[in-house]
Amino acid sequence: MKSNKKYLGTSLATQMIILPFLLTIGMIIVSSITDGLRLYELGSDARKLILLSIAFFGSLIIGIIVGYIFVKLSKHKPNSAKERYLIAIVPILYALVFAVLALAFSRGNFNSGWWGVYALKNPMLLIIGLGLSLSGLHFIIPVAELMGYMGFLIGIILSEWTAKTAADSSLSRNFKAVLVLLCIFVLAFSGITTRKVIDDGTTELLYGKSTVGSDLTEFDLIDKAPFKENNGLAKLDKPANLQFEELDSMPRLDGATAAYPVYASFVEAVYKGLGEYYLANRNKNDKDVSTAFVASEKFPLDLVKCSKTGTAYERLIAGQTDIIFVAEPSKAHLEAIKAKGDEFVLTPIGSEAFVFFTNSKNPVEDLTIKQIQDIYTGKITRWKEVGGQWNRILPYQRPENSGSQTVMQNKVMTGITMLEQTKETYAGGMGEIISEVAGYKNAKNAIGYSFMYYSTQMIKNNQIKYLSIDGIKPTPETVRNKTYPFTVPVYAVSLKSNQKENISRFLSWVLSEEGQSLVEKTGYVRAK
Repeated sequence: MKSNKKYLGTSLATQMIILPFLLTIGMIIVSSITDGLRLYELGSDARKLILLSIAFFGSLIIGIIVGYIFVKLSKHKPNSAKERYLIAIVPILYALVFAVLALAFSRGNFNSGWWGVYALKNPMLLIIGLGLSLSGLHFIIPVAELMGYMGFLIGIILSEWTAKTAADSSLSRNFKAVLVLLCIFVLAFSGITTRKVIDDGTTELLYGKSTVGSDLTEFDLIDKAPFKENNGLAKLDKPANLQFEELDSMPRLDGATAAYPVYASFVEAVYKGLGEYYLANRNKNDKDVSTAFVASEKFPLDLVKCSKTGTAYERLIAGQTDIIFVAEPSKAHLEAIKAKGDEFVLTPIGSEAFVFFTNSKNPVEDLTIKQIQDIYTGKITRWKEVGGQWNRILPYQRPENSGSQTVMQNKVMTGITMLEQTKETYAGGMGEIISEVAGYKNAKNAIGYSFMYYSTQMIKNNQIKYLSIDGIKPTPETVRNKTYPFTVPVYAVSLKSNQKENISRFLSWVLSEEGQSLVEKTGYVRAK
């Protein structure tokens, strides 16, 4: 009995102390070697995949060796399968329970503090956990640990098999069946949790490192805010005919990211009193001053915001803003305003092209509307089906109720149910979807959509190209003459119940020659 307890104790200590220590040493050695190999030249996603693979197989091999040697050196091994194998299962189950909980509570976000809690369950893993977290490789922690423990278990089985140990053979077989299922579950869990790393890394290795860089994110609205120096906004040659002096009477504005430079230029031309207030207070070391006209919560710096399409509609419905500059409302927004007994008043201020784009190296130049619909319903899954190469199509989408997703559903899909959004094809911000298509490391197999003005004027992304639709390219001319199939209006949206005088005065000015000249100078096609 004492020998059995000693075996169980040393087995547990080997797995929970010695094995993590060896994994830590292994990670340090691998880190120093891979730094010299300059893996970063392959691309960040390819590097992550390579390091994940090293951690996966390296931890498994170390675990097998440790488990094999442990059994060989153990003089008094239990004859019972229950004692012989169960102690090797305990660390796996222990780590697996914490990993599943961390994954659930963090909702798959490896940057969450829940993975810090996961690392704390075994102090021997703190060093490796901290090192990987600081390197942005936190997803490796549970994989390396689970593979190490599983390797230890396999090492025990291999040692017994090579020694032809026959210990309670019937019970042993039952336990081994359970162990096989457990190993399969661990492998599946590791694959699921790191699926995006595997997909992104594989794509980068197949199609090469992106030359786009890290600039393809939402552009900095703070720099484009009205009244700020070098904001790049369109200007009038002389003071506007309409001038708002009183802060309390100015319409509150909000809108989509892509429309921000348009209505910001309106504000700079017309909101004279707001400009004077800002210039008098701009040197204050205040958060609201630094986020003025974008995300400030302090009056009057919050008279102008940019909450993006979905939130802008919600704020308009709630009466928190007077006019929003956006694409057409979604079905959910229409239902919400109807439930309040009110209506949207949509004033077209300009026109825009809703465009589809892919990697510049993708040989496909043109798609029909039917082909786009089939791609986004899953009927067409390979570029070869539309004249391209034998690559799987990655159809990127946008969040529900965003401006581009609403246009996609209403104008392109026209009621046809789209593919379910997945992490592989989901992008959060208008700039981010472009980052995913080109920044998905120049993947030739991706397709995305956005508004032409945003992707050309804001992102200036030379690594993507626009796809012609039914043979017609999206250009200012095809938008102006409406020959491009997906020409969409940009709206100034207000509420029917909101009859403030300055709202109608402001909208009338926007449609005047002065307002329309700013629309055109900004890069949109004027409404008049």
